[in-house]
Amino acid sequence: MTKPRRKPLISLCMIVKNEADSLAQCLKSVHGVADELVVVDTGSTDSTVQIARSFGAAVVSFPWNGDFAAARNAGLKMAKGTWILILDADEELDAGSKEELLLCAEHTEYEAFFLRIHNHKGTSCASQTITVNPILRMFRNRPQYRFNGIIHEQIAGVIVEATPAAAMHLSTVVIHHYGYADGVVAKKDKISRNVELLKEQLRLNPGDAFHHFNMAVEYMRLGEYDPALHHIQRSLEEVEPDTSYVHLLYKYEIRCRAAKRELKGALEACERGITLFPDYPDLHHLKGVLLLQAGAFAEAKAALRRALDIGVSPPGYHTESGFGTYLTYTALGQLCQETGEDGEAIACCTRAAQLHPEPGPLIARLLRIFKYSGREQEISGWLKAHLPDAWAALHGSLPLLLREGCYATAAELQGEAEAAAAEVTPDIAAAPGNSLLELIHEVRTIPAEQLSQGDVLSLLNHPSICNQDAPAFAAAPALQLGRSWILLADRVLASAPAAPVYGPAVRRARMALPLPRVTD
Repeated sequence: MTKPRRKPLISLCMIVKNEADSLAQCLKSVHGVADELVVVDTGSTDSTVQIARSFGAAVVSFPWNGDFAAARNAGLKMAKGTWILILDADEELDAGSKEELLLCAEHTEYEAFFLRIHNHKGTSCASQTITVNPILRMFRNRPQYRFNGIIHEQIAGVIVEATPAAAMHLSTVVIHHYGYADGVVAKKDKISRNVELLKEQLRLNPGDAFHHFNMAVEYMRLGEYDPALHHIQRSLEEVEPDTSYVHLLYKYEIRCRAAKRELKGALEACERGITLFPDYPDLHHLKGVLLLQAGAFAEAKAALRRALDIGVSPPGYHTESGFGTYLTYTALGQLCQETGEDGEAIACCTRAAQLHPEPGPLIARLLRIFKYSGREQEISGWLKAHLPDAWAALHGSLPLLLREGCYATAAELQGEAEAAAAEVTPDIAAAPGNSLLELIHEVRTIPAEQLSQGDVLSLLNHPSICNQDAPAFAAAPALQLGRSWILLADRVLASAPAAPVYGPAVRRARMALPLPRVTD
């Protein structure tokens, strides 16, 4: 006797159009998790449909009518699973989250689960995460649960309205999203599309807080901060206090006012937001950066320390990667450089480099701090103890040391390299005019007042450097030219009396460090 087929547990539902470049990656990511694949195609002219069918997906043809919710709901009608999982083609389920997602599906006492959407700078999960947003992406498959809204379609409010006592859970399941990566937005012209759709929605529902919120986001992406602030204010007037995105309204008001150089208004927005959301590290970080820009160092340090005390944002908040961790340590390190607290600056910059997924620029800044504080001799020991990977990388990246004027450290490393080479190929190592070490020592012995730009460029253009296989520190003529004058200034300042007193502006010019920006 044939056993009845088991009802699918999780049905993946998607809407797609011309997603041949990314769809396969998305569908592969849910293998072993999704029991059913339902793909709604809204008019693809590439191989999207064939790719979907190759994975066993049921493909629903839905002529595009400008309504995202209607397209979503066409897929929900076809799904047979206990749970609906929503993904877009430019997303993928993190491999390490599969077990947790399956575990969530066993808990039928919940009506829905929020998943953590990691928005990436690039087009792979190895690229840097820019923001992390908790979004409702898995919910029970019930006929009354259908999306609404022609753009930024929503389901959470529908579930609460249909089931007032619905229990929802904030999971730590990770979804990687690449649709707003560099170049992808421009390719799809998402901003223009979104603005037109939202204008239509606001014409129909002028008091809809969520549409005002989304319109503010689109105007911010266009760099049009006055209309963005208008929609933020309208959203704040209409929104219910416990709505999931209220904290973002305050954060975006801060960014808009900072972009308009309204420091007082931005700080007032910080205070209003922090009063309501005291455990949201992003607001404390932004407050600290604003106060640093204003030169209020003590208050700025207190705000940045508070952000670090909180650390990674609690799961209910939309956050930016690094706020409360490496970006906050970086800002605090720069503050300490401004105030002459070099030891604390080194500690903060080191901690930031330990946590940062792409620490290269922080290593350069750390070298700079050691040099201008007269502690270059400590570089090797410090990096070996606290950043061993960075120390190892410096062995193949002399241009970085030379651009930062760390000639003694460069000579130390090159001396070790040439000594090792001499043991293997003594004839090459001893060849006249072939030693980078000799050139480094030669430049180091030239009096500061006689050092020319050409002397420094001769170091940076040495074949041993230009031929190094280190793209991150490759010698670029434009960079060489700008950094040469910084190196010359460093040489002159290094010959000044011990422990000279520098003002913050001079320190920053010497270190070539701009103030951190709230709008980055």
